[in-house]
Amino acid sequence: MKRLWTLLLAALLLAGGLPGKPVRAEEPEISIAVSGEELLPGQSVTITLTVPEDGACDIDLLDGDGSFLARVAENRPVTAGYNALYWNGTVQGYAVSEGNRILRLTMNGRSAEVPLVIGRMIPCLISAAADRNTVSVGKRVTVSFWATEAGRLTLAAGEGDNLIRLESPVKQGEGSVAFDAALPPGTWPVELVLTREDGTASQPADLSLTVEKAATAFTPVSPGNGMEGGYSLDGWTVPMDITDEEAVWQALTAPVTVLDDGKERAQVRQTVIRKEPREDSEGIGTVTLASQGVRVLEKGEEWTRIECYSSSFHDSPILNWNVLVQGYVPTKLLKEIIPNQSLGLVVDKLTQRLYVFQDGKLFSTLLVSTGLVNGKQPYNETRSGEFLLVSRVGGFYSDNMYCPRALRFNDGDLLHEVPYITRNGSRIYSVTEPQLGTKASHGCIRVQRKANPEGLNQEWLFNNYKANTKILVWEDWQGRQIPIPDDDTVFWRHPTKANYYHCSDRCTMLGTRSPMEITYAELSAEDSELKQCPACGPVPKKNEILEINALYAEGGDHNPVLTEARKSCPKKLKER
Repeated sequence: MKRLWTLLLAALLLAGGLPGKPVRAEEPEISIAVSGEELLPGQSVTITLTVPEDGACDIDLLDGDGSFLARVAENRPVTAGYNALYWNGTVQGYAVSEGNRILRLTMNGRSAEVPLVIGRMIPCLISAAADRNTVSVGKRVTVSFWATEAGRLTLAAGEGDNLIRLESPVKQGEGSVAFDAALPPGTWPVELVLTREDGTASQPADLSLTVEKAATAFTPVSPGNGMEGGYSLDGWTVPMDITDEEAVWQALTAPVTVLDDGKERAQVRQTVIRKEPREDSEGIGTVTLASQGVRVLEKGEEWTRIECYSSSFHDSPILNWNVLVQGYVPTKLLKEIIPNQSLGLVVDKLTQRLYVFQDGKLFSTLLVSTGLVNGKQPYNETRSGEFLLVSRVGGFYSDNMYCPRALRFNDGDLLHEVPYITRNGSRIYSVTEPQLGTKASHGCIRVQRKANPEGLNQEWLFNNYKANTKILVWEDWQGRQIPIPDDDTVFWRHPTKANYYHCSDRCTMLGTRSPMEITYAELSAEDSELKQCPACGPVPKKNEILEINALYAEGGDHNPVLTEARKSCPKKLKER
């Protein structure tokens, strides 16, 4: 019997302890490590962190004696276990000073440290850019840059037997180097490297240059998509009427013409739209490669006249904010793509809704926020036109906000879940979520996270992503109006909670109790405090629609800030 009790006690200890006597788990450790023995500012190292729980941490740079020098990361979100980040030895754009330093990780009152040697900053070439991206054979190309210190610049254009190599001394500050593009037609790499007197070289600044022949005659293209196909409606000809399901579906499944140079990361690069069919012509807009659809108007052997909305971002070579332009692009870049034939999306900037079409029918509607322009950021306006979803990006940070489940459709413009900030380990949506249904973003399209009655949200879109799903972004033209429901149209509200009104009695936010009916006239009454549900996204109240429609009345200007910014655009149209 004694042996039996001994065996039973051993089994209980192996299983985690005696009943009612929980065993205290060993407390997870916190640690920080750095790749390499020395950090040269301008050249990144990997900082690895191990933390015991989800939350936010600070990383500080200390002097050898432990005194504070700079904060490397503040309130950085981390997850329990292993985390990693890159650091290039700069803080707010300035290199940290040389010497023996310490990196300290702090989280929830606990800390860990690792020694780090900071060396001399490596040379850097900043803002390297050619004065033109496409050039005729033998034409002059000038590349400008900012050198962080004096040294010897090496430029290599082309490759193999077709290589142009130049070397020249440069001073600290602004500089430039010019060469003749004596290369065969094609797209060639251009690399710049700055080397100082001790032989330390900068990271290469990589550019690309397309060399082509002179233009030839043009052939007009019939209305429609502009390439092979036979569709009578596409993203450029379909009426902006979401109730015409047949017409919208035809536009969503019609072929798309994009520009594509076949190189990696084309979807995050742009090309210039020229005013005339020649390389040295003025730039009038930009178009994103691989994902932005264009309307072909005249097709030539060397140059093609197209129409699209200029996708100018803050760092684009041509600054022309979301203006519908007609101009010329190299014909060889044209590529026709058949979009996904089972799913399509429409984003209407007037209604701030995303409409999901599946197998020819309007399947569901989601609340969104497109770009909100201000005087300093006219590039916030979400670009209109037709696009393709070309990649899953996942989550990313925008300032202090985290934007989950992003899908790329136009360079830096992404379709992602409504962002949140993290505070004390909790996700805070109180700023961004109430803005759904209105313009609020920096250009991306924010989509609701709460599931609607059909079970759709951004998570559904992300999980059901298929490459080359077409997304139409409808421009909020002056003169467009939002229909007003009849006064006797039925909506629903919670039987006890006087907070939201709903367009479906199956809305997930109504809970399990039977909802109460309420007419549109009743919820639009002045004393009604009910708000639009952030899950099912009903239409705004009558007075709200009337305000929007007045703003978009024929002959008015619903966005005077953007209009004023566009007036100054021609003075800024320069290729950098």
